[in-house]
Formats: sequence, C-alpha cells, structure tokens
Amino acid sequence: MSPRRSWALGLSLALTLVAGLLSPTLAAAQAPPPFAGADVPAYQHIFVIMMENHSYDEIIGNSDAPEINALAQTYGLATDYYAVTHPSEPNYLASVAGTYFGIQDDAPPTAPGHTHDAPSIVDQLEARGLTWKTYQQALPYAGFTGASSPPGNALYAVKHNPFAFFARVQGDPAELQRMVPDTQLAADLAGGDVPNFAYIAPDQCHDMHGLASCGDDTTLIRQGDAYVAATVARIMAAPVWRRGNTAIVVTWDENDFSTTGVTGCCDANPGGGHVATIVIANHGPRGVRDATPYNHYALLQTVEDAFRLGCLAATCDRAAVRPLAPLFAVGRADRGD
Repeated sequence: MSPRRSWALGLSLALTLVAGLLSPTLAAAQAPPPFAGADVPAYQHIFVIMMENHSYDEIIGNSDAPEINALAQTYGLATDYYAVTHPSEPNYLASVAGTYFGIQDDAPPTAPGHTHDAPSIVDQLEARGLTWKTYQQALPYAGFTGASSPPGNALYAVKHNPFAFFARVQGDPAELQRMVPDTQLAADLAGGDVPNFAYIAPDQCHDMHGLASCGDDTTLIRQGDAYVAATVARIMAAPVWRRGNTAIVVTWDENDFSTTGVTGCCDANPGGGHVATIVIANHGPRGVRDATPYNHYALLQTVEDAFRLGCLAATCDRAAVRPLAPLFAVGRADRGD
C-alpha cells in the first residue's frame, strides 16, 4: 500500500472513531423506531363476524352450536376474552374506535351525542391506502341510513352498524356506499373485490340477539351457528383464502348480563362480560387455546397491528391492552410482511 493511501485510510478510520465518541447515539437516532406491533405479522385481509348477547359458557361446549365449536377446536380460541361494556351499541363503537364515547344505550346516530366527529379505523385504513366495507344482513340497500329495517320487524338495526355513527361516513356518499347488504359478500369474494377489512353483522335472527319473530334461544343459537358456518365456508372457498395472510374473527358483542355479566379487562372497567372469540387464519395456528386477557380494544389493536395502522384511544395503551398475537401467528417462513 502506498504511503499516501495508508495515510488516507488511517485518517478515515480516525474520523469515524472521533464521530462515534462525540455522538455515540447517532446511528440509533437515524434508525427508524421499531414497529410497536411487531408481534403480529402483516395481514392482507381480516374479516370480523360480530355475534350477539351470549356468554362464553353459553357457546363453547353447546351442542346447539356444533359448527362454531368445531371452528374453536380446529383453529384458535381466546378463552379469556371480554366485552367492553353494556349494552350492544357501545361495544360495536369500541371495536372500531378504541372508545365507546361514554355511550350506554342503543340510540340511533340522530340522537343527541350519538354522531361522533372522531377518528375510527376508517380513517386509519384510508390513510394507508387500504379499503373497508361492512356487510350488514337485512340492510335494504347500500348506504341506507335509517335506524332499522324492515318496518315493524327490525332485522337490521343501526346499533349493530358502528360505521353509521361517524360524521366522516355520514357526510360522504362514497363512504356510505361501503355499508352494503351481506348478500354483496358472495359477489365480492367471487369477483376478487375484497376489502382489506370486512365487518360482518348478521341480522337479529342470525346474530343470536333475537326478536319475537325469531324463535326461542335454542333456535337463535342454531341459526347463528348456521350463519357463521356458511359465511366462513364462503370466505375459505374464495381465492382470497389462498393468497397472503387472511383471518376470520368470530366474536360476540357482550354477554347480555348472563352469568358474570360485568366482568372485563384491558382498560374496560367493569366490562361487558366473558364472551367467546375464535380466530381462523389461513396460515395461522391450529388447535390453540389462548388464556391471555383480551377484549374488543385488544381485537382492534390486533387489526391495527396487522395492517400497520398505528393506534386509537385505548389501543394505544400497550401496558394494559395486548394484541391477540398468538392467535394471529403464521406457521410458515413467508409471513407476508
């Protein structure tokens, strides 16, 4: 090596050493911060099916729900999952906004204080260029803004459609068109027009909630079981199930005060009771029971992490709210990140 080249190399090394001594955290400061939800792999599609008003013990082990129990046995089951509060509507709001805004009733968006000018998962998804849609059984047409349908027999109830409560959606015709009848799901799956986040709400005869016209509780559970089975089978038969990472979550809004009706966890005090939550992931765990305390805030946090969205309200409190990471883990080298 020539003397000049040797001198230049030595000077370069010396300058590097001095820079390191003067600013030992320079490299760390320039590196991007680690993603807070790194325990959850990236997902391309997540479907949430929201059922109604039954406790964990009323569903898990119930012979009137054989299909749901088969899914719980085959895939992932959260055994210590809770609703956030009572009654239904605030739990739906919590599942998409990380807060229920202090609402403790089932009043429509037109009631005072029931339209919220606050961010929801809609804002998060669209900021990332991702898509959403809610499939509402018995919704008469896309963008319907009424409180219920049909008249006199409210199979569709707006209290089960949280997106209708946000000013962002109410004031934008394009957003309203993402609230569609559940019959649109089959066409979207077949045509490949599948949103990244799909929120599915059966009507009140198929979500286990019940109306006078729906039959007794045994009938409700059987009808809900059949709806879940058919919906899951339809998604799993579609091309979306064979591409990337896709998950289906089946959960219940609250337990309707049955058994221990006000238990809770994870920034929800006192909570809305113990409910079942099943995670069916195309590349996810099989036969797993997860006893970590979770609730609807934890589920929303998991969706946010899977889509790399950031956080909203209670989902930002990672000391108390934890994602359903063990149930969303993928069992292959290619995690879709």
